[in-house]
Amino acid sequence: MKSANKYVACVAITISILLSGSAANASLTDPVGTTAQVTAAVKSSITTKTVSAAVAATLKQFSNTSSSYDLTGPSTYGACDPFNSEALALSPKPCFFGNLKGSKTIVLVGDSNVGNWVPALSIGLAATRYRLAVFGFSSCGLANLPYTSSWGSLYERCRQWHANVPAAIRALHPVAVLAASGDVGTQYSDTVWANGVKKVFAEATLGSSSTKRIMIGTSPFFGESAVTCLTVHPDPQDCSLAYTPGSGYYGAALTRDKLITSLSKATLINTNKFLCYKDKCSPVIGNILVYSDIDHITIAYSSFMSKGMTSAVLAALK
Repeated sequence: MKSANKYVACVAITISILLSGSAANASLTDPVGTTAQVTAAVKSSITTKTVSAAVAATLKQFSNTSSSYDLTGPSTYGACDPFNSEALALSPKPCFFGNLKGSKTIVLVGDSNVGNWVPALSIGLAATRYRLAVFGFSSCGLANLPYTSSWGSLYERCRQWHANVPAAIRALHPVAVLAASGDVGTQYSDTVWANGVKKVFAEATLGSSSTKRIMIGTSPFFGESAVTCLTVHPDPQDCSLAYTPGSGYYGAALTRDKLITSLSKATLINTNKFLCYKDKCSPVIGNILVYSDIDHITIAYSSFMSKGMTSAVLAALK
């Protein structure tokens, strides 16, 4: 949910992603980095001045809309996304990842940004006792708020989904509910948004005081598609995001994350350390294109940070 102009731009990107290919499962065969490798790559990313051959090849793939869809996180759960299905808004169904025969279930719920973490957790949880159930709705805000009809039919579907997804989550008897959200923008105050997310947690865990509540920290939000920028500017630093904690779009989002976790009595997973260093976020980390547009992480980079992200989730379960 963003201010009108930024929101429309994001919806246009989402529509192009969802309509450009089928919702087949993407291949999760990209390299997985150790914690030390990811940390080192993130640190060095803010001084990287050239695009490697590997990144250049990835950028070329994005010129083909069919193949580019398979590089993005939302493609992993496309079959369960209510964006193009009123039936899935009325009767939400999850896509499953991780250990499909696992004895315990972790739910991941939110807007299209859940796709940022699906590849990482699908790989990381495969060797555990946990299966991952994903309820993602592209362009539908994570917070349960009275979205107005002025936004069109999509937001009627968004309201329907919010009314029905809590029961679908509870039916799985999850040990934890993870929530993920893209940038909120300026339409809603931090307090209003945070209370809307609190409502999601409360309804999804109703009747189960033992279910862990986990908020995944907001990932960076760029003013321009990383792919578009890097195609014109081969120096990644020309396309990087510098932010000030507590202010601006991304800096304010990091503060809002803390408010959400406080009101929701949840645990916050700091994803910033996987993506930024010294208040700067590069679109290229360790020879990998990190973002497929303005805020969606590529499957390749999500896979690369799998160990760190999975470790953070498992630690939050304790």
